[in-house]
Amino acid sequence: MTHPLPMLGDRRADPLDNLAYQALAQRAVDAFEIALHYQDARTAGARQEALHNALATAAPGLVAAALVRLADDPGLGLTIEQREYLTDIATGLDLDTVEDLLGDPRPDPTRPNGR
Repeated sequence: MTHPLPMLGDRRADPLDNLAYQALAQRAVDAFEIALHYQDARTAGARQEALHNALATAAPGLVAAALVRLADDPGLGLTIEQREYLTDIATGLDLDTVEDLLGDPRPDPTRPNGR
């Protein structure tokens, strides 16, 4: 029996999922706006370039989120080593998204030990 895979942003009640989704969406918007700022936003080429930048900015985080969700899916029967392997790959793609999804705090550069 198959069940729908949870997608980032689907579980708005999960604050960690929502945090990751909102952060990725904001990064994409920022990349889009920056690209338009430096080009003539009225041309199709400028909008296409801006969209390319937005997708390129968000894609690693979306893949990282998918890998974290796969690693956490008990229906797959993954070993601990396999789950850690998928999470490590996800971390290499987008550390911020993985930290958002897992609830790990980001370092605070204003504090001596970063926390």
